[in-house]
Amino acid sequence: MQGVVFALMSGLFIALQGIFNARLATTGVGPWLSVLIVHFVGLMGCLVIYSFVRDRKIGGFRQLPWIYASGGLIGVLVVVTELTAIQTLGMTWAMCLLLVAQILCAFVIDLKGWFGVLKKQGNRGQWVGVGLMLAGVAIFSLA
Repeated sequence: MQGVVFALMSGLFIALQGIFNARLATTGVGPWLSVLIVHFVGLMGCLVIYSFVRDRKIGGFRQLPWIYASGGLIGVLVVVTELTAIQTLGMTWAMCLLLVAQILCAFVIDLKGWFGVLKKQGNRGQWVGVGLMLAGVAIFSLA
């Protein structure tokens, strides 16, 4: 149940973050300075929280493959592409496409077992779900 609650909260936060970032970029700041501001504020927030929580030791970082540290760079790309999509497509259409891309990417990662994820077999119901999702996007775009 905790995972469901956190997933729903994450969806809410992604939608709010997207619109806040798009609004910041349209104030004349531009997309790249907006991304810098957003990540700097995020860094400051993390430092404050970490100063109280200290849930892990920083030495564990050295044990991970370097590619996993690139998540921050991917975060930069997420923010700039999301705010650009929202500015050009509108909030709902951008979120619709973003979620479809996210689910399809996650599905392929699960099927292939990439990045240390436990490899899973796709079943007929999941493939039907992918088809229905794509049909839903088509219906949404034509409405």
